[in-house]
Amino acid sequence: MERGLRSYLLRTAGAVASRAVERRRRALTEATHPAAGDILRYLSRGAAFRDGLRTLVAGLEPPVAVVGHSLGGIIALDTLISTPLPQVGLLVTAGSQGPFLYESGSLPSLEHPAPLPPHVPAWLNLYDSRDLLGYLGAELFPGRVTDVPVDSGQPFPAAHSAYWTNPAVYRHIVDRLP
Repeated sequence: MERGLRSYLLRTAGAVASRAVERRRRALTEATHPAAGDILRYLSRGAAFRDGLRTLVAGLEPPVAVVGHSLGGIIALDTLISTPLPQVGLLVTAGSQGPFLYESGSLPSLEHPAPLPPHVPAWLNLYDSRDLLGYLGAELFPGRVTDVPVDSGQPFPAAHSAYWTNPAVYRHIVDRLP
């Protein structure tokens, strides 16, 4: 009896939740589309972004630190994997999905489980445990990525945008500048 009741309650709760999501589908899509759409566009047509970063870095005096947040971190990582840029001495990512895309086989320039190419510079990966869009890279790339936790004190989703209001973020970057 208990097993049948539990199964019935789970089915009923699932049906109610499904109907609620179906009714809010448009609102949920509109809420997630800007960020997800940007990433999907980059993944399908990212060459111009990588070319732009390469051109920018080519005009700078070394040593250069490339700093990217969220999609910017994906673009920076992908560019540095695909092209040696010897003037770059440090890659800094904050709230980056780069490690997730790599592990899921979605990072355009590097197929999992291939290692980072030797030309990729030191990588400082800043993350906030409350930022559900920030992923760790040190376990995926042992000895190549330094994951450093920072605490914005903000809940998600505000934690994803709070890196640049946190003085600790800047201290970590300055401490590792080439």
